[in-house]
Amino acid sequence: MSGRHTSAAPARYWLRSGLLTLLERGCGLVFAFGTAALLLRHLSKPGFAAWGLFLIAGYFVEMGRAGLIQNGLVRHLAIYRDRKGHYAAISTASLLLNIVFSLACALLLWSGAGWLSRTFNAPAIEQILPVYVWINFAMIPFTHFNFIQQANLEFRGVFWSTFCYRGMLFAWVLWCVLSERPVELYDLAMAMLAGAVLGVACSWLFARRHLQHAWRVDGYWLKKLAGYGKYVLGTNLSTMFYKNIDKLSLGHLLGPAAFAVYDAAGKVTQMIETPSFSIAQVVFPKSAGYEGSDNREGVKRLYERSVAAILAIILPFVALVLLFAEPIIHLFAGAAYMESASVMRLTALFGLFMPFAVQFGTILDSTGKPAVNFLYTLFTAALNLALSWLFVLKYGLFGAAFATLTAYTVSFVLMQRYLFRHFGISALNAIACLPGVYRSLWLLLREKRQQELATGEVSRITPEKPANLNP
Repeated sequence: MSGRHTSAAPARYWLRSGLLTLLERGCGLVFAFGTAALLLRHLSKPGFAAWGLFLIAGYFVEMGRAGLIQNGLVRHLAIYRDRKGHYAAISTASLLLNIVFSLACALLLWSGAGWLSRTFNAPAIEQILPVYVWINFAMIPFTHFNFIQQANLEFRGVFWSTFCYRGMLFAWVLWCVLSERPVELYDLAMAMLAGAVLGVACSWLFARRHLQHAWRVDGYWLKKLAGYGKYVLGTNLSTMFYKNIDKLSLGHLLGPAAFAVYDAAGKVTQMIETPSFSIAQVVFPKSAGYEGSDNREGVKRLYERSVAAILAIILPFVALVLLFAEPIIHLFAGAAYMESASVMRLTALFGLFMPFAVQFGTILDSTGKPAVNFLYTLFTAALNLALSWLFVLKYGLFGAAFATLTAYTVSFVLMQRYLFRHFGISALNAIACLPGVYRSLWLLLREKRQQELATGEVSRITPEKPANLNP
């Protein structure tokens, strides 16, 4: 490998590749953001809290599915892409895992609806949560097709399936608002189900040329994928737990109205976290190639540059939220949720820790250390639970935000210590890369603009092709 790694080309790679996956996640987030903005104005606070619990339950299911299946499938398909027998066996084993996981989740959703209703004083959740059972089954082919596309570096189908899935719900809410039809929670859940079914069809259109399956399930690959995925499953569920325990503690201790106010702030700051997960999708297949190669320098360079790329994207958003929290909340949620503005200034700071935490997990999972990642994430979840319970009782809404911020800070210090010891990675090096990333982004945009101008100039001065005068 040449010394070109020190040039601007790697940074441009992360920007180009990250923007592709950012488009897919950004699409889903824009629809989710728009849907939430409308619902905040057309649902009561208890109704919005019930819908928020419904979404959290769904996120737990889908993050668990991604943890058990996605990384293992993408990693092994990327390795065996040119060996059809292994490729087909891996795909089939992964599909079976997906089905078994979905059946287990269906049982939990059916049996847990009443408990959630009583625990969070949200009776409506008992009516709408069973609908997610069917969404859960639709997500079997939806995710299977999308994961296979990701393993083959095909992102168009992932984007369009997400567009259909998230867009259908937004379109339904918008239609209800414009037609002055009452917004009902059950109808929202059914619209999400329709979007999932439409997304399956769309994803299949792009994934079909990459689909290969065996007639028999290979026990070796089933065991291997399950063994790998169990740690990532635990990590993802722990991540979901520590990312939502503040809201859940508020809902349980202070009621659905407090949950709704805090969730309004959280919906805005979720936009800040999107680049972290977008870049992670790009980093994972590339960093998987370093496993077993003892390439500490490669992993170090990968982590620091990817974190720098994420920070470069999110820092302007953090600054905007800190400076203009009140007008943002008023525009997004309306006057009824203005108390969310001060809380949002704290939750915006969560985004500064996410690039380091997400890429920590990506690097460890892809280099064969998912168990270590799971332990760190589980520790953060347990710490956040203890702090949230203590701080919410003393400080209410602000207590939930302070608890999560404290847990993120402690976890950040411990994760950076591990990365420095095992890979020589320094968070300061990632921050030092920021000027280079901004410079590369500027050069990329300038180059694109020059190409557009040159193309327009050529088309303007190129004479029209003369007619053929030969007999």
